[in-house]
Amino acid sequence: MNTIQTAIRRLAGGNARYLHSSLSVLALCGAVGSAQAQEADGAAPALEEVVVTGIRGSLQESLDTRRYANAIVDAINAEDLGKFPDKNVADSLSRITGVSVTRGFGEGEKIAVRGTSPDQNRTLLNGAAVSSADWFVLDNPSRAFNYTLLPSNIVSSLEVYKTPQADMQEGSLGGTVVLRTRRPLDMEANEGALQLQGMYSETSEEVDPLLSGLYSWKNDAETLGFNVSLTKQDRTLLREGTEILGFEYQDFGRGSTWTPRALGDAYFTQDRERETALVTGQWRPTKQGQFTLTYLNSDLEAANTNHNNYQWLNGQAGGGTIDPQTAQLQGGGVVAGQVSDNYAEYYVIERDSYSETESIDLEYLHDFDGARITARIGHTEAEGGTSSDKQYGFDAVPRQPGSLSGTSFNGLDSTAFVDGSSQTEEQLLSRGLGWMMENQRIMSDEEDYATVDFEFDTDLGVFHSFKTGLMYRDHDKGQFQNGVRFHWLTDAMHSDDAESYGGGDDRSGWDRWLYGNLDAGTLGDYAYNESGAPYPLLNVGRAESVIFSRDAYANAATILFLPETWDVNEKIYAGYFKGDFEGEGFRGNIGLRVVQTEVASRGYNWDGDWLAASIDMIGGYQLLVDSIDSRGDFNVRQETVDHEYTEVLPNLNVAFDLSEDQILRLSAAKVMARPDYLRIANQESANTETRTGTRGNPELDPETANQFDVAWEWYFADQSLLALTYFTKDIADTVISSTSTGVRFDEKTGQDVEVQFIQPVNGKGVDVQGLEVSYQQTFGNFGVVANYTYTDAESRDDRDPVNRPGSGLVEGNSEHMANLTGYFENDWVSARLSYNYRTEWYDGISDFGSEMYIDDYGQLDANLTFTVWQNLDLVLEGINITGEELEHFHIDTGRKARLYDNGARYVVGLNYRF
Repeated sequence: MNTIQTAIRRLAGGNARYLHSSLSVLALCGAVGSAQAQEADGAAPALEEVVVTGIRGSLQESLDTRRYANAIVDAINAEDLGKFPDKNVADSLSRITGVSVTRGFGEGEKIAVRGTSPDQNRTLLNGAAVSSADWFVLDNPSRAFNYTLLPSNIVSSLEVYKTPQADMQEGSLGGTVVLRTRRPLDMEANEGALQLQGMYSETSEEVDPLLSGLYSWKNDAETLGFNVSLTKQDRTLLREGTEILGFEYQDFGRGSTWTPRALGDAYFTQDRERETALVTGQWRPTKQGQFTLTYLNSDLEAANTNHNNYQWLNGQAGGGTIDPQTAQLQGGGVVAGQVSDNYAEYYVIERDSYSETESIDLEYLHDFDGARITARIGHTEAEGGTSSDKQYGFDAVPRQPGSLSGTSFNGLDSTAFVDGSSQTEEQLLSRGLGWMMENQRIMSDEEDYATVDFEFDTDLGVFHSFKTGLMYRDHDKGQFQNGVRFHWLTDAMHSDDAESYGGGDDRSGWDRWLYGNLDAGTLGDYAYNESGAPYPLLNVGRAESVIFSRDAYANAATILFLPETWDVNEKIYAGYFKGDFEGEGFRGNIGLRVVQTEVASRGYNWDGDWLAASIDMIGGYQLLVDSIDSRGDFNVRQETVDHEYTEVLPNLNVAFDLSEDQILRLSAAKVMARPDYLRIANQESANTETRTGTRGNPELDPETANQFDVAWEWYFADQSLLALTYFTKDIADTVISSTSTGVRFDEKTGQDVEVQFIQPVNGKGVDVQGLEVSYQQTFGNFGVVANYTYTDAESRDDRDPVNRPGSGLVEGNSEHMANLTGYFENDWVSARLSYNYRTEWYDGISDFGSEMYIDDYGQLDANLTFTVWQNLDLVLEGINITGEELEHFHIDTGRKARLYDNGARYVVGLNYRF
């Protein structure tokens, strides 16, 4: 190995960011060798630097990062200024071996690595944490990073560390993703890029703007600089789907089996508006010192409306009995049959949803003679959720005209019957407003952090440098939920008869107000026909002006949802020591990281029924409170549960040079992932009707894993690689569900009843092993990139899907994943066609307590770029061009649970670099 290659590799072991110019350095090496030969002949040296750009340049930089890193790392680099391979960073990550991606709404959202779930992996921006909060009402506060917050054009490169190093933040069982942005002192002065593009969505048939700009400046002395990136991206989203809301295990006359709770025909629309600003400033006050300040602000407005025409089949007030004679069973579950006297509901939710992220990070780097110190402080915060969701229920129950007398269903298809005939559109539109309500659910995420790192060169045997450091993190994650209820009248407006709150011989309090104060009309008064929609849609603007009028709020009460309001604080202290070594034909690092975590989980506790306790807190509704739970003082209080744990995490990474172009890597480490926030939340929710409930467990311990990797890499030509990696993880203390029984008050019977609670506990663990195969090669102007991952993840816990849904399963793991990309590139055109595939995977427990799986999914994307004039490019892109649908099922593929069509998207526009 020559001295220049040794120097490059030493730099790579210290900091991978120095590798982004490695291709140019290697090209320069060849020029230097040529110049030396000319000097020997007495000729003047002529240095020429050869720089490869575009797709091949990006692939070469990515291979350089992988080749010269000490850990096992995969990387993706931007193809040009402001041009990342995909519109979405998560979609780019899905092309890396071992990385899987969720795509609930047609674009990458969360990622997982090597048989783990999304909350068991970490994402860092330039090495620092970034808070994130989800907009979707069914998402829970999680440790998983939501990639819809970050447009890909602000990222210059990303690296996926599959094996840890002691100086890298802990918290991942699978892998750590490091996103890197551009620094102004590394760019040319007055350099920049503009993107003017439009995206057509096949399902919504709308064209939306994708606009971005990047500008970078620095002074002549290269001691002061800044760059600014601004992005605005809109998307008009339409997702059509059919779905089953949960499954129940019951005996309806054919023995105990799984039966669907409700069938729905969903029509989801959304207007997304994302605006992102990234500002980076750098200042070198001395030759030895450098400040870097990075500010990120990303706002996603995600207003959406969900229409759903439900047919409730069983388990709900209003009826619904599956006919045992016509029911068809498959794999232990009902997949078709007839239902009599069931309840139906035309259900619409209008949501004001959003997600906001902000972070500021200040880093100071100082070089001494043979030593370096890096200090960093920062703050990041995020908020998201639904500031308001207005819900409309137009139902059909026996006391209303047009009520259903039965439903026939087959898989996800259903037909409702009224008096023995299929329900007509006129009968649907004749439904009156059965109920209305408004909720608010806000999730928050915030962290303050400080780190200091010391690195010094040494000459101690094979060790050439040592590094040590300390980190402090103060992290808060929580959620707040309340709701407006319009059918409660104050005590002064009621007689002393408590029955007026819950119904008696006369109408209930809700009916009294609804029919006495509001002329709501029928669904037909607000509906309109939309081409392609499965049924008439609600004009929410018109309906809101009448149903959610100012008069309605005058007779409303806002209550705090005690079970859904909580906060978790973590104070994290970490220290590490790492040694980098290198000898003849080998290099690597060894280190130890020690981490202490102090958890304080705060939530509400109360005596009696939670709803009565919440109403009692606002006052003025004592008759209503007494009708729910008349036993007196509810003693609502906030309580905090503390927990503490310390982990010692050693690691070793070694790379052996088998030849000039072959490397053998070995890695052994202990890693950890903290339990997801919802699982350690101090909260409890009980349903006395179904006798089931859930609670958190603030005393959960972290999940840890002893992992081992061995990899062989062969860099047999430029932009070419053949690699095999075997990995194994012995994961301990995995979080599983446990059941316990508690006594709770049932307001309907007025008696204490036993409720079976599902609570997370630490389980026996999971065994994960797998194989990754990577291949890429250029053939003149053509090239291919391919990879395959096999992952076998087996839980050591017992399987009991009936009493403990999710037991014995590993969330997020696909046994097989594959990527295939073919590309062509010359001086004026580049083209790429990419296919991403993964087999079925377990997707966790639904909101209704049943196991959900997602079927095999494959997506085809295409990109075509023409250089039309100097630095001006015409860009054409296709995303999911075959229109692959997202299909969910319950336990086995024969029991369909959901089918969503997100459609294809097409992008056309101009990119200009200056």
